Amino acid sequence: MPRIFALPLDKVVLLRIAALSALALLSPLALFMGVIGVFAMLLVLLGVVVYGAAYGFTIIDRSSQGFLSPSSYPEIDENASLWRPFKYVAVNVVFGLTVTGVLLLTGGSEFLFWLAYALLFGIVMPAAVMRLVVTQDVFGALNPGGIVGTISRIGKTYFVLCIFVFFADLCRNYGVMLLAVAGGLGGLLVGAMAGRTASVGVGVFALLFFMAAAFWYFTYVICALIGYAMYQYSDALGITPIGPGDTRASSLRKVDLKARSRDALIGKLVSEGAIKDAIDVLNDDLRERPQDLSLHARLHKLLLAEGYLPRIEGHTDTYLDLLMATRNDREALALAEEALARGAGWQPRKTEHISPLARAAIAAGKSDLAARLIKGFDKKYRGHPDVPAIYLIGAQLMLAAGGPALVQARRILEYLVEKFPEHPAGQEGVRTLERMDRLASR
Repeated sequence: MPRIFALPLDKVVLLRIAALSALALLSPLALFMGVIGVFAMLLVLLGVVVYGAAYGFTIIDRSSQGFLSPSSYPEIDENASLWRPFKYVAVNVVFGLTVTGVLLLTGGSEFLFWLAYALLFGIVMPAAVMRLVVTQDVFGALNPGGIVGTISRIGKTYFVLCIFVFFADLCRNYGVMLLAVAGGLGGLLVGAMAGRTASVGVGVFALLFFMAAAFWYFTYVICALIGYAMYQYSDALGITPIGPGDTRASSLRKVDLKARSRDALIGKLVSEGAIKDAIDVLNDDLRERPQDLSLHARLHKLLLAEGYLPRIEGHTDTYLDLLMATRNDREALALAEEALARGAGWQPRKTEHISPLARAAIAAGKSDLAARLIKGFDKKYRGHPDVPAIYLIGAQLMLAAGGPALVQARRILEYLVEKFPEHPAGQEGVRTLERMDRLASR
């Protein structure tokens, strides 16, 4: 959270906020041009709002892709993103018309009006914004099934996000108004409306500047909140993070340009049903970056969609080797479960992965998976150096099961201690037996 609230203070964002605030403040100078100046001022203000809002969507988009520091944003042509503020306005218009319709249909019920307002603008809007960023389409953003799906995939945390966005929005709107009142701007305007003239000093211009800056500050905080939530739940939302995430790596700026072009091409090929061509595109990148886990994850999904079993099994082994080497236990366990679902007799190509995978399964509370992984290991791989560790894991599983399995657990532990007294697993077996004896004596 501190990083999110500090994001607008990043040099890149701070300079943009200063420029937007200064342009908004200086736009009334166009009034000296007469009638044309009015249109010029309105055009400048519209440009400020559109350009500022477009950068807000850029923050959401880049954050969802794993670029959490604005200084590391990839240099991509953002002309297409200039349409997103207008699409966002369209979403707000639809929500506003819906709320107005509720008011008319209920005979002017204020309670139902504010309930509909809170539901749409307080709870549904963040999901609609996420959908707008992902689909780039107003209808995609307003799709009820897509909105419900986004909320359900994120779960309870989504409502925490709504609370943060709600209070940040309060700060943006009412906080700026209070700043104006505290600075005496309200009295100045009332006096002007009454026909009284007043000298406008530097303090008034400074107040207006800081009001605009505060507005954009909280706008970008809201965007950072939504973008980070999308990154945090990227797996559930079907987003492939290609940025450095929680690490700092400015060297990825150039790589990301290629990655985004690749993702766009793959998305187009998949939508056209050309799965094999999409696989070939990813394989080209993997030849340059064979250790890139994000590329392997994307390739594995495409292979599953293709459905050609030999290629799936071959890549499963390669991908598992990388995951185990980098200690990505959660992803490795998911891959193992998927492989066992295809065939009950599956085992990793490298037998040395079985023991650490089984331990990771126990730590994750997946005892059944651990049992399936070690089943028959001592008979298939007689003399393997991991046999003692497998015996210990088997005994631990039986101890966890309790009841009649405790007798079998003791037998395995006694055999382990007898056959492998010097092995770390044998020494752990001794300690486990001692604990069993103490519990039995009680």
